[in-house]
Amino acid sequence: MNDFNHPAAATTSFGASRLIGLDVTRAIALIGVVVMNYHGNLNDQGNGTDLWHRLFNVYSGVLSTRFAATFVLVAGIGTALLSRRAYEKNHEVGKLRTRLVRRGALLIFGGYFLNDAWPGTILFYYGAYFILSAIFAMWKSRSIIILAVTTAVTAAAISSWELNRQNLGHSTDWMHPQSIDSVKDLFLRIFIDYTHPVFPWLSFFCIGIVIGRNLEIVRKSWRRITTICLLILVFCYSVSAVLNFQNFRSNSVIHGITSMQPFTRGLFYTLTSGSVATIAFLVISQVADKYHQNRLIVHLQRSGQVTLSLYLLHVLAYYALVKWSHMITATGLDTALMFAGVFWLFAIMIASWWQHHFGQGPVERLYRAIGG
Repeated sequence: MNDFNHPAAATTSFGASRLIGLDVTRAIALIGVVVMNYHGNLNDQGNGTDLWHRLFNVYSGVLSTRFAATFVLVAGIGTALLSRRAYEKNHEVGKLRTRLVRRGALLIFGGYFLNDAWPGTILFYYGAYFILSAIFAMWKSRSIIILAVTTAVTAAAISSWELNRQNLGHSTDWMHPQSIDSVKDLFLRIFIDYTHPVFPWLSFFCIGIVIGRNLEIVRKSWRRITTICLLILVFCYSVSAVLNFQNFRSNSVIHGITSMQPFTRGLFYTLTSGSVATIAFLVISQVADKYHQNRLIVHLQRSGQVTLSLYLLHVLAYYALVKWSHMITATGLDTALMFAGVFWLFAIMIASWWQHHFGQGPVERLYRAIGG
């Protein structure tokens, strides 16, 4: 290896060999994030009632936030790998926690300002997950599973309580500040409001940590785990369909438990999204490992190592082609899909070339320099 020949399967910032499945999953998840972001920003979600529009609806569609949840789960796996030495050998625990807090603070700070141009950016919430993980990164896996369950149940309870208050005629607008003008607004935005709040999104991060700690077991049992996740999906959708048919979901508690809408944070939403994210990681990892020499897999592997740079690049591309030059206008789902597809065709080529010649992406290099 030299300065202009970095291998796709390089090492991480903490010295371990990179996992091809992790990088490829991260790249594919970001493809989905770009599609949903472009569609959500370009088009009115009320237009179109056909299957495709219902599928891609950013507020209620089956694909809504599933890619982002996969991204968060992968971040949890990466955090487990980052903390493996400290966890297994109780070595440099303080240094690990400091690194997590520094990285989290940088993402919250950067995400706060990016939010003005790109409302709801996940980077802001990523920062919260990393800062909180400094507290529980050294916990036993069982305790982290309990934390994930508690987070999901708390989100469902808050959803039920809010719906009940609304049914009684009370306003809950205070829970959804339009901007961050106080400490209370900051905590509401981080923990319960907007696009990817801690309740319940931290659950996906926790699931990732548990998977990352048990990768060998997960690899050997991937079929069994995939089957369990599929059964969870079938159960949740079946129960939801029956309750809808019987008109039982008007009850606020039942609604809070069984809702699968992303912005109601129901328990079934967390279960199904976590299951989809887990299946995505397991299946993509198996395919990536099997075809690791395939050119497309290698390009995705390289791209998965510079996703932070690509995430910011997709925001810049939107502004350049939509906001500033008006080369692309809102003409429907097809335009959003084509825009995202063309962006990723060029983005993967650029990212692969960059990683091959320079290793870390430009934003990743700055992120690691400041965040540790």
